[in-house]
Amino acid sequence: MDEKGLSEEEILAELSFFSESDTNFRKVLSSMCTVPHPIAVMAYHQFIHSNIGDPGLFQGTAEMERKVIEATADFLNHSDSATAVGHLTSGGTESNIEAVFHMKNRFMAFQNQDDQDDSKSSKFSESNKMNLILPKTAHFSFKKVANLLDVELRKADIDSQSRVIPKSAASLIDENTIGLIGIAGNTEFGACDPIEELSEIALKHQLPLHIDAAFGGFVYPFLDSSRACSGAKFGFDLQGVTSVSIDPHKMGLSVIPAGILVFRDESFLDLSLDKIKVKTPYLTSKYQSTLTGTRPGAAVAAAYAVMKHLGKDGYRKNVAYCMDLTDYFQTELEKIGLKPYSEPQINIVTVDIAAGLNKEAAREKTEKIRSQLFEKYGWNVSAAKTIPVLRFVLMPHVTKEDAFGVISDLKKLLDDETSSSSS
Repeated sequence: MDEKGLSEEEILAELSFFSESDTNFRKVLSSMCTVPHPIAVMAYHQFIHSNIGDPGLFQGTAEMERKVIEATADFLNHSDSATAVGHLTSGGTESNIEAVFHMKNRFMAFQNQDDQDDSKSSKFSESNKMNLILPKTAHFSFKKVANLLDVELRKADIDSQSRVIPKSAASLIDENTIGLIGIAGNTEFGACDPIEELSEIALKHQLPLHIDAAFGGFVYPFLDSSRACSGAKFGFDLQGVTSVSIDPHKMGLSVIPAGILVFRDESFLDLSLDKIKVKTPYLTSKYQSTLTGTRPGAAVAAAYAVMKHLGKDGYRKNVAYCMDLTDYFQTELEKIGLKPYSEPQINIVTVDIAAGLNKEAAREKTEKIRSQLFEKYGWNVSAAKTIPVLRFVLMPHVTKEDAFGVISDLKKLLDDETSSSSS
């Protein structure tokens, strides 16, 4: 830091320089985030001073958060959305950490109850770690969960559509299992796990089931009924589902950072809340029971504004645009002799450009083409980790011209690759 500060004009010039190094989402088909809706931006600026971690000072923001939780529970098919509890987070990672934190504390509370009851014998095996059952396609945030909470991750197999196989998940459950994870819109392929079957397994074993719907939460409920995956169930109409995380800063069109964590009702937290609940005598509230303390009320206002402004109909139109773009993308792929690796469920398309090669060679070629798309043409695309395929996310900021352009440039690179191989 300099001894004397710079002028406002100098600072703004520097900010412009740094801003030009950031993306404006032009030519970005790798991100699950997008340009926020203008009304979300306006709301964010209006509440830039608000700290939802001190709700007594910011009662209006606290009321907006309550309304966002209720509205989210409603479109997640809660039978009585007013009884749902939760709060906004920084995104899916924080939501997942907190959900599993409550799973672990709930599990430990049950063990303590059994230990104190002479008529029962605890089934908990202290020689093994507590474990969490999740699909192999689960988000990398669960690796953080495992390290932070000292929980073993047991990964269930997936089918040809990248969805978890329920029987595989059930086979991993033992006396040390604290809960199950299902995904609605996994990061690599956008697939929705068969949550109905996971719900039945959770109920049978009396385990909590958390749904990571960070991406798919604002997509699946708003799909047109003609779509094959419309009506995919992952919400609170399934009795085994205890919590859901969903990100407004993705397909919700809100600002970054914004995540929503919703629990079915307070009863799930009864045995675990005391592990995170702390007295806050210097704040306007007596207690604080969120993972983070200071929380940006501006993100709450932005999510509230865009959800109220668009309504369910607006989100249907947003999803329809992205799905129409996905259809167009597939049509253009076919014109150059390519097709999706698997039928897209939502607005994520994966493309196998290395068919016939062994896995190592396929991954090398895929990464080479991905890098060249950026270096030669400026396209930001990604590659899946599970399978060596290119991955394209068709977000609201992507246009048909973008879709046509990236496929045209992809064809040039593949043609060049073929020419080099044959010469």
